[in-house]
Amino acid sequence: MSQNRNIPPRTRPDLGRPDRARRTPRDGRARTPDPQRDDIVEGVTGVRPELPPTEVPLTTTPARRSGWLGIPAAAALAAAIGWVAVTAVASLAWLTAPVGSYGAVVAASTQIWLAGHGGGLYLGGTRWTLVPYGLTLLLLWLVALVSREVMRRQHAVDGTPPPVRLLHGGLVALGYAAVVGAVGFAAGHPGQGARAFGGAFVIAALAVRWAGARTSGRHPGARWSGRGRQLMRALAVGLLTLTVVGSAAVVTGLLVHQGQLAVLTNALGGGPLGGLGAIIVQAMYLPTFIVWAVSYTLGAGFELGDGSLVAPSDTHLGLLPGWPITAALPGTGAGSYLNLLWLAGGLVAGGLTAWVYLRDTRWTRPDTGTVLGGGVGLLLGLLAAGTGLLTRGDLGVSRLVGLGPRPLELLVLAVTLATCGGLLTGLGVGISRWLNARRSARASASVELTGTLRGPGVPAGTAPAGGASEGTAARSASDTAPAVGGDPSSGTDQADHRGPAE
Repeated sequence: MSQNRNIPPRTRPDLGRPDRARRTPRDGRARTPDPQRDDIVEGVTGVRPELPPTEVPLTTTPARRSGWLGIPAAAALAAAIGWVAVTAVASLAWLTAPVGSYGAVVAASTQIWLAGHGGGLYLGGTRWTLVPYGLTLLLLWLVALVSREVMRRQHAVDGTPPPVRLLHGGLVALGYAAVVGAVGFAAGHPGQGARAFGGAFVIAALAVRWAGARTSGRHPGARWSGRGRQLMRALAVGLLTLTVVGSAAVVTGLLVHQGQLAVLTNALGGGPLGGLGAIIVQAMYLPTFIVWAVSYTLGAGFELGDGSLVAPSDTHLGLLPGWPITAALPGTGAGSYLNLLWLAGGLVAGGLTAWVYLRDTRWTRPDTGTVLGGGVGLLLGLLAAGTGLLTRGDLGVSRLVGLGPRPLELLVLAVTLATCGGLLTGLGVGISRWLNARRSARASASVELTGTLRGPGVPAGTAPAGGASEGTAARSASDTAPAVGGDPSSGTDQADHRGPAE
């Protein structure tokens, strides 16, 4: 049936009312510039018309894709930033005591920069192969900053997937190593260039891996298994403990020999800036000195060339460089028993490593804990011995040769102390868990036995009538109950030998 067109359309009763009239939530919607048209349309359809969009989105120009030519530029930029930082420190030292030309300062800065990459320092008749690991860490941080910026920009510009960004980072590491190696070949000799290339590639690869993890927001060990992450965490705790013990040994030596420290510092000259330069140079070798101190606390000691030996048991000192840090060395002669207390640091480090590794496991046997704790301590000892080998080197060509920890002694003592600490901790944790497991099993067994003696239908904690305990009630019930095949009237458990009733 068609609608009569002469009849006006039905409208809502509240349309056209004053502003103070009742309004529904639909009336609060956006309205078009023609209110009367809105009311008519809404009255017919029941739907308020939507406003057309008033804001026009800004047109964005497509971003240009970053080409592969920017990767070598980023590698060269990272290398240049590191070289400028080293040259700035050398220039500061030269300004305090201007000896020689500034060209010699630039050449020395280049050699120090190469030494930070493991290439060594070759200047005139001087040959330094001792790596300044403080400078190495600084260079690694600079390369990581540049690599992270490159990866971040590539991801923001063209949405490059993570594998391609990682490939770009690898090319940055390769380009950085190529720049450092080329400088080493040009400024030194082929051996120095090859070592600098290898060290720079390792530094850049670690920096790129770190930068990639920071850019993607993932932990560097996210792809490892649970046991792998747990093992890495435990070894990190062990190495940190050894580092704290070694640092404590260095600080203790400096506090004990404060007078000698002041004499060596004043002998440097150059005023406040000269002292600052000396502090910066020693800070470059501070990680190396701490590793030597760790070798000392483990009982192996370290060599300082020219027949010099520093160990808790005995100390012989010969020709030493005039660095203020050498004031931390103990006096010449046999060591005291107090010096042997430093060996407890290796036991503590091995014990903490084993505890961190074993705390999340679920075994309850002492032998399992002993084996696992000893194995983790063994790995910590091997890692400490390998780190000590990396800090050996020369500070000349005549007397200061063969500086650093003694390899064989460090290997034996580090492995022995760390393994013993891990074994003792694993045994203690295993015994504790075994006792807890037996206590829990005994408690659960007692609960089950109590529930059995209580009988079905008797709630827990309900005592029988007369104030007797559940055990007494059960025993009395068992004593008065007739035995199977016995005489119910006699209340005994003897069998009835009478024959059948006639």
